[in-house]
Amino acid sequence: MEEVAKRAMEFAGSYARGALAMSKTVAKVYQFCWPPIVYIGWIFEDPRTAKEVARCFKAFFRVRNEWRRIDGRELPAVFVDFKEWIDFYCMRGHQLHPLGTIALRYLKSTNMEKAFRQLARDLAGFFKECGGVVEWGAKDG
Repeated sequence: MEEVAKRAMEFAGSYARGALAMSKTVAKVYQFCWPPIVYIGWIFEDPRTAKEVARCFKAFFRVRNEWRRIDGRELPAVFVDFKEWIDFYCMRGHQLHPLGTIALRYLKSTNMEKAFRQLARDLAGFFKECGGVVEWGAKDG
């Protein structure tokens, strides 16, 4: 029982440190890939914060550390599998964000052409309503 309590405190500490570091997020990013998989990522101003978030997130998720170019600057990013993230997020009682709903619909797709057409409609509608930036493009690998 003592070991379970110790592990729970480690998870709680990781979550708190990660949440604090998340306040330094520059951008939140969704990557839609085929076959249907979605990654959600956060871009940070400095590598130290990104490293801390990645370290904390590793207690809960499989983490990918990457770099993204924004306004001519290379910034560190932390990505996790959207399915893992959304399970954790909803389990804690949070309400699903509209982009989360779009990502879940995409993950249910079985036809690539229809999936991307629906995704484009969903994202265009979302950003028409809410404003924001969409980068259209393909990334190999």
